[in-house]
Amino acid sequence: MVAVSAANDETAKDEMKNLEGTWQLLSAMKDGKETPAEVVKKIRVAIRGGKHTVYFGDEVAAKEIPFAVDPTKSPKTTVDTLPGGKEIKGIYKLEGDMLTSCVAETGKDRPSEFDSKPGSGHTLRVFKRVHL
Repeated sequence: MVAVSAANDETAKDEMKNLEGTWQLLSAMKDGKETPAEVVKKIRVAIRGGKHTVYFGDEVAAKEIPFAVDPTKSPKTTVDTLPGGKEIKGIYKLEGDMLTSCVAETGKDRPSEFDSKPGSGHTLRVFKRVHL
């Protein structure tokens, strides 16, 4: 059992390396409602060392939020740990320079599919890696 955990840890570390970088939001939908394009184009996320920082234009909206991934699950899973210990659970897929994530509201069960139906509380986002 320990060997499996160690293998999963290595897989998660490798996946974290794949996720590192800066990501520009291309589209977002919450509860079935599309986020306006003028808002979407201002949002980017920088991932470094198991933490992500969210930028809205030049302002920091959320700084160095720790998160964990489990790429051995299908779909792959994430857990963000907010200040105070609350969690945001989600799923994601990484396809080249495209990252799709779907997250539940704070403290709710993780989504099982990449969808944001009205009333679900789920946020579906698509990012593109920015090569700086």
